[in-house]
Amino acid sequence: MTNSNVTAGHQLPRSRRPPAAGTVHAHAPLLRSLAGIVMAGTAVALAAGLRYASGVLEQTQPPAGEHDFTYVPDSRFVRVASLGHASAVADVLWFRTISYFGLHYRSDRSYRWLAKMCEVVTDLDPRAQHVYRFAGVILPWEANLPDDGIALLHKGLRQFPDDWYLHWLVGFNYYFFKDDLQPAAFHLGRAAALPGADPYVSRLAAIIYAQGVDNRAAESFLTELAASTRDDSLRQVVQQRLHELTLGRHLEALTEAVRRYHEQFGQPPENLDALVTAAVISALPREPFGGHYVFDPATGAVRSTSGQSPLRLYTSKAREQYRQGNPVHW
Repeated sequence: MTNSNVTAGHQLPRSRRPPAAGTVHAHAPLLRSLAGIVMAGTAVALAAGLRYASGVLEQTQPPAGEHDFTYVPDSRFVRVASLGHASAVADVLWFRTISYFGLHYRSDRSYRWLAKMCEVVTDLDPRAQHVYRFAGVILPWEANLPDDGIALLHKGLRQFPDDWYLHWLVGFNYYFFKDDLQPAAFHLGRAAALPGADPYVSRLAAIIYAQGVDNRAAESFLTELAASTRDDSLRQVVQQRLHELTLGRHLEALTEAVRRYHEQFGQPPENLDALVTAAVISALPREPFGGHYVFDPATGAVRSTSGQSPLRLYTSKAREQYRQGNPVHW
């Protein structure tokens, strides 16, 4: 069949002819050069964008000495100054937030501005899902700011209402830090029912619903959190808290064993090995930080040689009610 646009004796205009064999290969060096120019231009534009975003943050900070807070200004001013590049500024600020956290985690472990920084990052980029997850763990467990952590988790749930992980975090935070069982039950149940939720969510909810208002819930939560997170810095914090919780459990058990020994023999043990010799306990537990446990007969105290302190669990009315043997109503 003859193409209606090409009749005998007529040729296509040069601009519409297919390239002759070898033409593409002949122009390959030129094409590679053009591709290199485009890639270089993209890199330059990206670098310029990052410099601009960083400059926006610098320009909107208060004068030195006016405020202690020098990491991030009010998000309203940053958004105006970003000239439509709020997401780029949010990325730069998030990098500064992680740097701020790492600096204080390795030094004084004081995080005065961490909640504010996470708040501003998510103001500039409301879809920054990783920031909500970070804040939901670090603010309550490391910075001792459970209210700020819960607020940011709710902010995240307005953007991601079907994120089971956010529901799981906010539910446990309500239970453990706020003693607010109704929203805890709602969010844990919601997390367990959402597609993709890990089986441990249901197991943890079962522990809490069974009135396991003790260390088991916290230990289960931290163990599963450490196993599921992909963030190395977050995992490090969770592992630290888990070791501190284990340390506290060991010290409590050894102190109770010393009490039983004293009651049985009329005097305190000379050392903790005496507890094993007298069959008060089967063996000394392994200290999670690499130290070992010692007993001071003069003070009657059991301590660890690692110098680490046990995690001080949040005390709630529900937990104390459970310890006294009374039912806890959801």
